[in-house]
Amino acid sequence: METEQRMKTDKRIETAAIRHPLFVLRPAPCAIYLLTALFIIFFSWLSIMRHETYRSAAMDLGYTDQVVWNTLHGRFMQFSTYENAPIDLPLDRFRRTDILLAYHAELLLAPISLLYLIYDSPVTLLVLQAAVIGMGALPAYWLARKRLRSAFAGLVFALAYLLAPAVQGAILSDFHAVSLTASLLLFAFFFVEERRYKLFFAFIVIAMLAKEDVPLLVAMLGLYLFFWRRERKVGALTVALGLGWFLVCTQVILPYYSGLARSPFFDRLAIFGPTAADSVRRALREPALVLEWLRQPAIMAYGRGLLASGGFMSVFSPLILAIGSPVLVINVFSKWDWTYSEGAHYSASLAPLVIVSAIYGVEWLARQLVRVGGPRGRAVVNALALLVLASSGFHHWQIGMTPLARDFRWPQITAHHRLAQEFIALIPPEASLSAQSNLYPHVAHRERAYLFPAVNDAEYIFLDVTGSTYPIGAQDFKREVDWLLQASQFEVVDARDGYLLLKRRSSSGTRTELPAAFFTFAQAGGSSIPHPLRARFGDVLELVGYDVEIMNEVSAQQLPARVTTYWRALRPLNPGYGFAFFFTRMDGAIVGTYTEGTATALFYPVTTWRVGEVVRVETPSLPIGRLRDVLVAVTLPQADAGAVAGRLRPVVVVEGQSREVFQEDSLLKLFELHSP
Repeated sequence: METEQRMKTDKRIETAAIRHPLFVLRPAPCAIYLLTALFIIFFSWLSIMRHETYRSAAMDLGYTDQVVWNTLHGRFMQFSTYENAPIDLPLDRFRRTDILLAYHAELLLAPISLLYLIYDSPVTLLVLQAAVIGMGALPAYWLARKRLRSAFAGLVFALAYLLAPAVQGAILSDFHAVSLTASLLLFAFFFVEERRYKLFFAFIVIAMLAKEDVPLLVAMLGLYLFFWRRERKVGALTVALGLGWFLVCTQVILPYYSGLARSPFFDRLAIFGPTAADSVRRALREPALVLEWLRQPAIMAYGRGLLASGGFMSVFSPLILAIGSPVLVINVFSKWDWTYSEGAHYSASLAPLVIVSAIYGVEWLARQLVRVGGPRGRAVVNALALLVLASSGFHHWQIGMTPLARDFRWPQITAHHRLAQEFIALIPPEASLSAQSNLYPHVAHRERAYLFPAVNDAEYIFLDVTGSTYPIGAQDFKREVDWLLQASQFEVVDARDGYLLLKRRSSSGTRTELPAAFFTFAQAGGSSIPHPLRARFGDVLELVGYDVEIMNEVSAQQLPARVTTYWRALRPLNPGYGFAFFFTRMDGAIVGTYTEGTATALFYPVTTWRVGEVVRVETPSLPIGRLRDVLVAVTLPQADAGAVAGRLRPVVVVEGQSREVFQEDSLLKLFELHSP
């Protein structure tokens, strides 16, 4: 009898254990764990591919990688990226520009640096970010299942989290410690629900170490716990931790290292006045300005997008949503429109609040529907969960970054990308260097690395004229390169396909001219043209093909895209020929132009083109990925304007079919980005 009783007791314990959300003996948890693993694998790969195709940047993967590497090597939170760099910060007023704590209190990077003992690469940061963020699906499932008493609803909210463009945008915008709060805050909410307060405090402390504004969210969470959930002790301690650490960050750490009274990033809030304080005072005096600002299409799209990821159910739980108000205000009232975008790290800490508030919103709405006589229980919850899934799925299709989304493109590593590694191998690992923004994350593992055009004491300079020239324009970039080659301080180590590696001169008579191999980036040679055509501009130039590369990025506005055109000179060209690109929306109105220099125009000008050779002219990355048409025009030198202009016959090319048309201008309608 005693043995039988013990067996029944053991059976009850086993059953209780199986029902615990950490176990996977039911289909829904198995599905969540599988989806989470697939998400982590896919976005680890996608972020690595973004890095390997040289779309990561000095700001912010490059400098973060250098901070982590230096910290591991005993130089706590130090980096050299900003030294004399022409960026939009008042660096001349900083006490120290060489330590991250002068800009952001991202102390979480210190323990993260230990991961470099396992694999010493920025890839470690990218995989860590995808893994930690992806694991947020687990507490989303557990919390929804517990509150809504439905495994299906739990599955839906886990999917809504994984499909959220704000979550995916945080992964695909280099690495930021604050992005990890997307899952850390979800775990914190779940452990509050479970009344496991030690784990709750552990997760909010880790989250607060990510960035100086996260403690404000923690303090707001504490107020919610204190007043609404009546968890007095836990709420009071949470508020104290949040406000206390926020004051330490903003009044002690940041001023100590920067020497400034306040963070320079607050200047982004100066939208209604010369300073952030003036802006706030004017907003209080003239609230109509605030309403006008909030009515901007980009800001309204941002708000709708965040809510859509939770099926708009967050509106039924405004208190949870209000926890994110400090960060939301900072994001929205900013001069920099990237902050009110789902495509960056700025919304990572808001995404979990949207999901949690949507869970609570479904719970409240289901209770009201049952109360007024509607269908009861799980049927109501599951019906509302289906609405959440439809909304989040549609919003993901609009701007998300998986193969389920309309704008997703499979990334491709080209021969040009692979060639960069040969140049990197020529740079001694201990040498100081200056590097272009898109090259910087690949060479930041050194004590001194600078963002070009800042050279400082660099022994090497590594450039790619086909890449982004940030933080200067294309014309200024060309002038800087010319000066380096002419000032005889540096010699050419290697130059191929647009890459240029320079080294400080050790003797006279060394090489400073660019070899022929450098110009192959502009010479199409025998390479295939993706979309061939034949369109003549008089007896001067012939357009023989085009291509467009739309890049993976979460954006409610225009996606970045690069237009490549292929040209053949029909006769020797005088100086002054150039190319202008025009971009139209669906109704045909021209809404964008690009007339600045391209790498080809600057480094391989038309006067050097050989008659009959095919030359590649590639624009930089431009925000045109959802516009309708691309049009191109040839700009004429003054000497040829009268003789040639009258003989130009524009050509329209739509879906590969060309026909001559009469236009008063000399535009060529090159191709449509989207079919009608």
